[in-house]
Amino acid sequence: MLGLPSATEVKKIIPKRALYSKFQLNTSEQKEFDAAIRQLTIVNEISLRTIPALQKKEEDKAIFVLAVQLKQEGCAEKILYKLSRLIDQRLLLALCYADKLQLALLFDNKILLNDFKPAAEQSVTLQGTGLKEIFEHLALQVAQLTPRAGLTPASVIANAGRRAETEAQIAALTKKMFAEKQARKKLTLREAINKLKNELEDLS
Repeated sequence: MLGLPSATEVKKIIPKRALYSKFQLNTSEQKEFDAAIRQLTIVNEISLRTIPALQKKEEDKAIFVLAVQLKQEGCAEKILYKLSRLIDQRLLLALCYADKLQLALLFDNKILLNDFKPAAEQSVTLQGTGLKEIFEHLALQVAQLTPRAGLTPASVIANAGRRAETEAQIAALTKKMFAEKQARKKLTLREAINKLKNELEDLS
């Protein structure tokens, strides 16, 4: 299982019917969850109760690690989104399949994921003096991003998202430019690409 120093181990199985009830899933949606998920278990807790040395701050929601036993490698994002809102706390999802593990969490209303790895190679560290700060640094680790001086973890993650979107736009416009036969339209596309490249430099 996930190496998580300083977190308190727990073991609480969450029946899938609790999820179905919370989100009022219809029969088709329940079948979709059943096809993807074998079992849900809360395995770790990070809170003021388990780590009294943490500073008490605003938004003191606890962080729980939810082990999600999958029936196949990978899980639809819409399922991960609902799992992340299963309880009114912060959740780090440990997606388990065979001997591999993938981490996921919901941050700023977006699902962040790292790669499936052998479970022994998958680990995160707890950084920060409060629960919100710890969760933000967990988000950075799951997104596989490096902290940057002068930027909050939320800003680093947001910039990475904008970079990915901008790079996708550049790739799409470049493909369109090479296919375009009219010189004027080709020039307009090139100017748009150069503008996006400048924006990309500002995000680096």
